[in-house]
Amino acid sequence: MLTGTLAIDYVAAYPGAFSALPRHPGINLAVQLKTIERRFGGCAMNIAYTLKLLGDSPSPFVYVGRDFGNEYAAHLAAAGVDASGIRIVDAPHSAHAFIFTDREQNQFTGFFGGPGAQEDFAGELRRFASGFDYGLLAPDLPGNMITAARTLRGIGLPYLTDPGQNLTDFAAGEARELVSLSTAMMVNEFEYRRLRELVGEDLDALELLVITLGGRGARWRSRTDGDGDERAVPAKIVDPTGCGDAFRGGFVHARLRGSTVAGAVRAGAVTAAMVLETNGTQTHRCDGFAERYRDAWGESPRWLRDASNTV
Repeated sequence: MLTGTLAIDYVAAYPGAFSALPRHPGINLAVQLKTIERRFGGCAMNIAYTLKLLGDSPSPFVYVGRDFGNEYAAHLAAAGVDASGIRIVDAPHSAHAFIFTDREQNQFTGFFGGPGAQEDFAGELRRFASGFDYGLLAPDLPGNMITAARTLRGIGLPYLTDPGQNLTDFAAGEARELVSLSTAMMVNEFEYRRLRELVGEDLDALELLVITLGGRGARWRSRTDGDGDERAVPAKIVDPTGCGDAFRGGFVHARLRGSTVAGAVRAGAVTAAMVLETNGTQTHRCDGFAERYRDAWGESPRWLRDASNTV
């Protein structure tokens, strides 16, 4: 199961480079956008979408507003994603993300968290998650992530923590608690530096830490598998939005099938490449996943052979 956000994304392309914009005190700037699109998003749902394509049975637990409506619901039904964990509350808006991408694939994101904290969150999550073997804690409001971590830890459900872009809003004490409640965590390079600033050496207590490095691949530190790194899978970049979520989907898919950390990082690199080559975060396909993995890495590990009939 996954918990985090379901969001409506507004993705805009800026034809210039953010680095070339004028610099002055403050950030009061206006830019002309080339395109803008409305898409289905939310980190938890993006990861769930990739897991479903790979043959898994993800069940997201998210709170949404009244605007969830028929459109997103129909999309999930068509994708075959379990919607039993979606809780509609009396709030006008679900989470929204406003994402601006420049010609160099740099992004700036403004995120609205949606309905916010709910009084019944811990109890509802505890009841929902009790029937699962593994969890993924996707980016959400700091309070929700800490509550979810306490809940999943309390019922003994192993999980991967992905604080994501919401680390910007974490206070040092909140970040320390989230790390202390986690055993495995995945972040990108910027998020890793932010975590180090917030928690220092506490980060070294994790059993597994994976750091994605964009076009330079990923590296990890694991108590069971040691330290390592892998390159990225070459891809023709169409849209970078959601490639981190796709990486997490491929990684978790491989780990659930018994892969080593190295093999799971390789799987994540493959699914990230697939999303990079697609416009949108929930429009890609994974039909050629096994073949793409073999082509990229020159091997077919047992977990991949066993799962090849579904991917």
